[in-house]
Amino acid sequence: MNAIIRREPLGSFIDEIFSDYFTRTGFPTAGRNNTAPGAALARTDVIDRGDKYAITVDLPGVSKDDIRVTVEGARVAIAAESRSSNETKDGDKVLHAERHAASYARSLELPVEVTDENADASFENGVLHLTLPKRAHVAGRRLTVR
Repeated sequence: MNAIIRREPLGSFIDEIFSDYFTRTGFPTAGRNNTAPGAALARTDVIDRGDKYAITVDLPGVSKDDIRVTVEGARVAIAAESRSSNETKDGDKVLHAERHAASYARSLELPVEVTDENADASFENGVLHLTLPKRAHVAGRRLTVR
């Protein structure tokens, strides 16, 4: 039986480029296939809308209070944690539990720098939506030599 392997050409390429970013910045990371403990790679879409970027990130099971977004120049870093609690009442026993805490992380290097002025971030139904305006290009000035 032949298995069909579905690949995301651009996604996997970008993942390989930035695979060590979180290691360098001190974030725990997961293995290539998210088999090791640590942060799972959050699924992300980036759309160039001319004067801004629209970024959509899947963060299932996360509360908006547990999301951290950092913008530095052209780099956008997103980290989030989901927490699960197995609350039991007196006399209850947990027979089976598959829900657990998870960490998500993603770092992107955009083609141009962005600014947090007029940026927008919203979170609904496990999906983070970011709108990041591109930094206005400042043309160089010619200096007059005296």
